[in-house]
Amino acid sequence: MKAILIKEKGKTENLTVSEYQKPEPKNGFVLIKNKAFGINRAEIYMRKGKWGETHDIIGIEFVGMVENDSSNTFAKGQKVVSFVGGLARDYGGSYAEYVSVPLENIIPIETNLPWNELGAIPETYATAWAVLNWVLQAKKDQSILVRGGTSTVGLASIILAKQMGLTVFATSRSKEKFNILRQYGADYTILDNGEISKNIREISPDGVSNVIELIGNVTLNDSLGCVAVNGSICIAGFLGGLVPLKNFMPLMQIPSSVKLTSFGSAFVFGNKYFPYSKIPLQKIISDIENKSIPNILAKSYNFNEIIEAHKLMESNTVNGKIVVTI
Repeated sequence: MKAILIKEKGKTENLTVSEYQKPEPKNGFVLIKNKAFGINRAEIYMRKGKWGETHDIIGIEFVGMVENDSSNTFAKGQKVVSFVGGLARDYGGSYAEYVSVPLENIIPIETNLPWNELGAIPETYATAWAVLNWVLQAKKDQSILVRGGTSTVGLASIILAKQMGLTVFATSRSKEKFNILRQYGADYTILDNGEISKNIREISPDGVSNVIELIGNVTLNDSLGCVAVNGSICIAGFLGGLVPLKNFMPLMQIPSSVKLTSFGSAFVFGNKYFPYSKIPLQKIISDIENKSIPNILAKSYNFNEIIEAHKLMESNTVNGKIVVTI
């Protein structure tokens, strides 16, 4: 089969389309014919060697059709999706024509969406849904701040939060992107200069019920100042880099009664507490297909254009999901 390999950790030009041994069908795994995969920030770090040990083939999500399932759970040709749960670490990732993943990591779906549109959905929308529901347990009529709103998880979080009936605050470092945030449902847009807690309190004096912190440690302390009494904040990204917190004193810096938590999709999806079977991905896909909620597909490339896809991701000029079709 053809697979995208990394000649040497580093620049985008080190990604090459090469021949690689096709995975053999084995018990407990499903062999999938890959049709499309999304590009994720994690894969940039993998390519650069900043994400620990990875498989020869990177890529953390894909959509495709069942090629072989020894358990006969799925019929050949069944449309399925899968994401993280060991992809690109414990076994080959999605940058390949065929992918073999554990049976329990497969979500069957029914849809007529084109492959590129379907490929823009799985990991991003699943993460946004999990943060809103499993972690924050957000409820209708609450408020939420999505910090890093123009990221893919940010946009999906805005969309799903509005569908749930929350009041949404969203940030961007550029006023030119406020229209994008509003287009996807943000009620309030905030220019993020690193210190926005005063801006939030001017609009909502008591603070917001929930915060999805996608920038990471560099803005965490300020985000803590945005949360209302008995509210919650979830760190779910590191757009601001992987710089660790220094001199963090929880007793002094976490406001009393505010709950601080995190969600790392690469480490938890698929374990017994966060099973794939409980993620309503079929509903999300159907809602997108019938246009109840928007998709966030921004740009599609073919398999041989992987270098261009990575360059666009690193340019930080696209607002939405980049997808590669096979």
